[in-house]
Amino acid sequence: MMNPGTYVTNAVAMWAGLAPASEQAPTHLRADLPTATRIILTEPGAIAVVGELAASVPAGTRVTVEDSWGAEALPLNGFDVLRMPLMVRRPGPVEVVGRPGVRVVRVGDADELAAAERVMVDGFPLRSFQPLTRGAALPPRLLDTPGWDVWLGYRNGQPAAAGYTFDDGDAVGVYWLSTQAEHRSAGLGRAVLATALATGPDRPWTLVATDAGRPLYESLGFETVSGAVWYTRN
Repeated sequence: MMNPGTYVTNAVAMWAGLAPASEQAPTHLRADLPTATRIILTEPGAIAVVGELAASVPAGTRVTVEDSWGAEALPLNGFDVLRMPLMVRRPGPVEVVGRPGVRVVRVGDADELAAAERVMVDGFPLRSFQPLTRGAALPPRLLDTPGWDVWLGYRNGQPAAAGYTFDDGDAVGVYWLSTQAEHRSAGLGRAVLATALATGPDRPWTLVATDAGRPLYESLGFETVSGAVWYTRN
């Protein structure tokens, strides 16, 4: 079904795998990483619930609370509030168009993983991992973890775009798709995402988009199913 639950189920499984210190509760998943905490609501939430969960994280720790249903987007003291398109793509084929000088690979070793990690952390940017320590965002064990794939796009031999996907058995989630600033507007994000999509034409795919990325995702068949609200304390 085309609803936020597709993303929520995938994100909960993905974060539980990324953060060994994760706790599943009836209403949410809490994933604690060394540099930040992520809380995923697993049912529609109210601002009081979001505030209570956020307050449970020690002051000084970066925390993001995701409400994928986005019924409310109310100010929360000390937090930035972002509303973003939550998108789902129905199963179906995708055309992969080659570009001169562009090569996309499924990451297969620790050095490639580190290169992809650097692109994501710098290109997004992911400030909770800056300055980057190798393996802090994407530990090498993910190379052998079922469901995980990391994708790296090269432009003229240089790491230029990257993202990772997680297959939970029913749907595939797309995360941290980003392009280095000097390689933007050259089709690298499309090349990476289309290559990934082509590996799972029988699956629905899901992601949370930025407004800037939304046109790309729509052009590849993604549809907005809700306005996700993220509450972030930096």
